Amino acid sequence: MSPSTLRAVVLAVLAAVFAASCGNNDTTTTPTTTEDIRNTEIFSATLSVGQSQFYSFTTISPGTTDVTLISLRPAGSISSTLSSVVGIGLGTPQGTDCALSSALNTTPGLKAQLTATTNVSVYCVKIADIGNLTGTVDYTVRVVHP
Repeated sequence: MSPSTLRAVVLAVLAAVFAASCGNNDTTTTPTTTEDIRNTEIFSATLSVGQSQFYSFTTISPGTTDVTLISLRPAGSISSTLSSVVGIGLGTPQGTDCALSSALNTTPGLKAQLTATTNVSVYCVKIADIGNLTGTVDYTVRVVHP
């Protein structure tokens, strides 16, 4: 194939590609279930010895909610991690607290430690010292929910 013929073929292919990409494309992709739409919320704060805290969030569809205690560090530290066991739970806000429907004691990890089926509602995640902390800690919790 001569250089001019090759150039003509390449230009024809490029023109076809650009024409196809500029056309009116009415095809849309939508999730097949509401479970495909998941929100991730991350919250971090400081927890003192004997203290508990909770964080509220709203689910917009029924599905599965995953709670992960990602990290636990001595307060103010960015490089040191702790493997202390603390309590985490999932429930519904009740006044100035979180009424837990499921809870467990855990150490930080990258895999969800708590998974529960949730409906459209307001929920809360609670973290608490269960007697293992010897000082103030910074924590990070990830909640993935519908």
